[in-house]
Order: sequence, then C-alpha cells, then structure tokens
Amino acid sequence: MIKNIMLRQTWFDTPCTSGSYVHVIGDFNSTGQCIVDNTNNLLILHPDHLISATVVADSFGCVRRAVLQDRVKTTSQSSPPLLYGQVLHELFQEAMSENRWDIEFLKTAIEKILPRHFEILVDIGLNLNQAREHLHSKLLEMQSWAEMFLHVQPRTDALVRTRAAKSVSMGVSKLLDVEEHVWSPQYGLKGNIDATVQVVINDDGKQQVLTVPFEVKTGKRANEAHLAQTALYTLLVSDRYGKIFPFT
Repeated sequence: MIKNIMLRQTWFDTPCTSGSYVHVIGDFNSTGQCIVDNTNNLLILHPDHLISATVVADSFGCVRRAVLQDRVKTTSQSSPPLLYGQVLHELFQEAMSENRWDIEFLKTAIEKILPRHFEILVDIGLNLNQAREHLHSKLLEMQSWAEMFLHVQPRTDALVRTRAAKSVSMGVSKLLDVEEHVWSPQYGLKGNIDATVQVVINDDGKQQVLTVPFEVKTGKRANEAHLAQTALYTLLVSDRYGKIFPFT
C-alpha cells in the first residue's frame, strides 16, 4: 500500500522535496493517509541532522537571528546581568548537586565560582566585592525555592500550573543528572539540560512520579523562547526515558 502524508495549516510550506528523509509521528488511516496539521501528528524533516533545541526555541522570536547565531560564531558584549545570570546558574547547579542550601555553603560556592569569571568582571568594570554583594542578595530567594519545592512528598502550597492552567502541587524528590547531554534522532533534536530531576506531582489526590528537565532562568519573567526550550527538552527526555509527560 502506498502511504500518503498531507500537510495542512502551518505545516503546508514545509520544504519537503523528492528524496527527502522524513520521520512521521502519527497514525495512518485504513487508506494509508496521515494528516499533519496544527493539532494532529508530527513530521520531522531530515531527523538525522540534529538541531540544537536552543536554536529552535530562539527561532520563535526571529528565525533569521537563530540561524545567524548558529552559523556566525560571535561573542555578545559582556554585561552585569549576563555575568550574574551565569554565576547564579552555576551556583544553583552546585547547590542541587550537593543538596546544600545553607548560607555558609552558598557563600563558599560563590567564592569558588567568581574567579572563573574574573576577566569578565574586569571587562565590565566590577570588582569582587560588588559582585559578592549582588549575589549574596539572591541567596534568600534560592533558599526559599529549595524550602518550598525540594521534598520527597510535595507541600500542599508548592503549586505549579499545567498546560491546562490547572494548579497542582509538585516536589523535586531526586536529582538524576546535571548538564545532561541528550539527543533524539526521532525528533531531530539535541541539547544540554541544566538538570534532569525526578518530581512527584499530586493532582486531586492522584500522584505521579515523573522524570523531567529542569532549566534555570534568571530573568524577570519567562519568555516565549524559554517556554519553547523547556517543551523541546521535555520531548528529548521523554524519548530518552520512554515516558510521556502530561505536565509541562
């Protein structure tokens, strides 16, 4: 039987040509037809060419910028927010790895991390004392997050929202890996996940244990690219661990 794939809606302009390798995730009906549209099924073009999930996520804001950033390797200008974001990112991973959130440990970790970024500090005109002062001001927020969410059984007030905008309680029960490199020929994606964790979710008395990606973002709010990146990492983790996640 000859099988046919029909591309509709935003999939219509997918540049498939004769001889293209594709991977179809979906169901074919009794006549051998599969319809790929905005709500049903997926088509991955050239899945053997793995694309960074970060590049795909950045394309949500501007396709040209995502391609140029991948092809033209340039370094962006250093700034205090970028530096602090990177240091806090490393500090969070260190605390997660050691499961230590006391102020003494966090301050000691900062003293280990800052020398790695000394050149950037000089470049942006900051000294170590200024950097320490700013970073120390963030430690209570990190402690509060850990106290709320790092539990084998979720606290009733540790709430997150599902894709359906429903609130459920969640606890991070175990750290599985840090900076896990994952790839998926099924989806044609690859990426480095900040942390892979096991979480326990309580939803109206029903409990689920899931393995999910954990991304550290230090901006004021999550943007479209952040949400897309997390969703793509969820696909990668689901493919690696063979589980489908109802919560994102």
